[in-house]
Amino acid sequence: MQAGNNDARAALLWKQGSRLLERKKYARALEVMKQAVELQPSRLEGRLNLGAALFLAHNCEEAIGHFRYVLAFDEQNTTALLNLAAAHDALGQMDESIATLETLIERRPQWRDAHYNLGVAYYKQRDYFKAEDALRAELLLNAEHAPARELLNTIYRLPHIKKPDASTPEIDRTASSP
Repeated sequence: MQAGNNDARAALLWKQGSRLLERKKYARALEVMKQAVELQPSRLEGRLNLGAALFLAHNCEEAIGHFRYVLAFDEQNTTALLNLAAAHDALGQMDESIATLETLIERRPQWRDAHYNLGVAYYKQRDYFKAEDALRAELLLNAEHAPARELLNTIYRLPHIKKPDASTPEIDRTASSP
């Protein structure tokens, strides 16, 4: 009977935590969601929600643990992969963010926003050619993706950026942004 009571209590806590999160009451949402995780530690959806709440509360290191927990049981979970990449990005861990996004794209090449997020990550590393490729891939999936188009236009306006060709053996791919 105890397990049933715990499940019912956890369900109420998850709902309450989600409502608090929607109202941007992050500290209280975290308290409630952590209580729910104590009652249902293996609930993957709960771990994703708690990870998202932690991310929104700027506690990315702890959020990463919850996203990795989900991926340990469901390595195809696109939400966990996207959120994990975002948390790494927020911590300035761009190599980890890029590796996570590349894994996502390898597994789900048609997933919207994955290519865009990868383009943003490459842009932050000033790898403009890879950023351009990722943004073009996003626009092929979703031609109306305004942020992808805007960032691509930003790249095209950068000075000293030349597309590599066969006649130019060495190209400066590290041109700084204006």
